[in-house]
Amino acid sequence: MSEVETAKMITGACHCGRVRLHLPETSAGIVACHCGDCQKLHGNFFAMLIAEQAAVRWEGAEHVVWYRSSPENERGFCQHCGSRIAKRPINGSRIMVAAGLFDGALPHKVKKNLWLEGKPAWYEAPRVGAITPEDFVALALAEPIASPTAEYGYALRAASGNPRPPGVIALTWIAAKDAAERERIRAHSRQNVQDFVAEPGFISIVTGFTGLRGFTVTAWEDEAAMKRALSKHHAVAMRELFGEHFVASVWTSVWAPTRINRIWVRCPACGALEDVSDDHRACGQCRAPLPPRPAFW
Repeated sequence: MSEVETAKMITGACHCGRVRLHLPETSAGIVACHCGDCQKLHGNFFAMLIAEQAAVRWEGAEHVVWYRSSPENERGFCQHCGSRIAKRPINGSRIMVAAGLFDGALPHKVKKNLWLEGKPAWYEAPRVGAITPEDFVALALAEPIASPTAEYGYALRAASGNPRPPGVIALTWIAAKDAAERERIRAHSRQNVQDFVAEPGFISIVTGFTGLRGFTVTAWEDEAAMKRALSKHHAVAMRELFGEHFVASVWTSVWAPTRINRIWVRCPACGALEDVSDDHRACGQCRAPLPPRPAFW
């Protein structure tokens, strides 16, 4: 049997069901084309799977009418229900089949955007590839999700690798009056984190935003280390806070630990829960190597 005959196939159909197509599951895609022709003919971008014409099996091909949409290409549609079926070059071996024929059950995601410069402003291009940290933050801030009891946003952690237990913890929340002020606060925060990481007594920070409310939790060896770091760019931000109409509300605090409990790590060999606060590297039960002790914060 040929490779085409043995390939796992996916099946799509037009709206009325008279035209059915069978494509190899490995067909390339999904590709989203935003060109002017696709806008006119599809009412939006054209989401397509790309396959060799010889690999496609048709049922009801006699119901397809082909329209010469450009000197290089023709597009097929069902003459009964009007469904856009495919695009194929006049001279070429490939065919671009409409992803919408497959009822949303495709084992594919958008892999590429074509002719983005032709995209109108009233829709966003489908996301391509893994989401970046920057895109995740932008998405969390642009489309906040909330319930009666919770508001969702984003958080990040920056760590120095300092393994010592914290001598002080600083808690802060800060509220912006609008999105522009929130970006100003975030710009200060990015610079502050750079200063913090450069301080030897810094341990780590967890920071983020939910809506217009920012928060930070920072861990330090002692208050002297914290004060050294805060004397840098953080002092600039504080001058703006008290000298300008900047920030809707804010609260800060410094906490000393009443009790620091043990750090427990699960032995990967025997499953015992091991107290690794002293950073030993062998399981007390089976003597197998333990993973490195996590940071306290």
